[in-house]
This record gives sequence, C-alpha cells and structure tokens, in this order.
Amino acid sequence: MGMILTGIVVAIAIAIGAGYFMNAEQRPSWEVYSTPSSRVGDPGHNLVGTGWTGEPESGAVAAAEPEEPSS
Repeated sequence: MGMILTGIVVAIAIAIGAGYFMNAEQRPSWEVYSTPSSRVGDPGHNLVGTGWTGEPESGAVAAAEPEEPSS
C-alpha cells in the first residue's frame, strides 16, 4: 500500500514540475510569429462595401439543386 501511495505522490510531483516548466518555456503565438508588417487590430473600413446587407437578392437562387445519383 505504501508503494502505491508513494507512486501516486511522485507522479503528481512530476506532473506539477513538468507543467510549471512547460508553462515557463512557452510564449504566446502572437509574440513568436509577429512580423512588422502584420496588422491584427483594426480591420479598417467595411471590406465588402457600404451597400452590402448580407442577404441574397430577391431573384437569386439561394442554393443549387442537388444532383440525383444515376442508377
């Protein structure tokens, strides 16, 4: 019984130590892969235009009809 409890305590200690070490070694991806020309903050103006509503036109087909499999 003592060996089982000792093994559990050692496994927990190793897990805590590994978690602390890995957390200390990692940096956020935005910091590692940043370039001077990338712009992540303000996307600027509406990129699709001022008159875009997101709704399909009244005469437009919403989706293509699925094809029937040939027998």
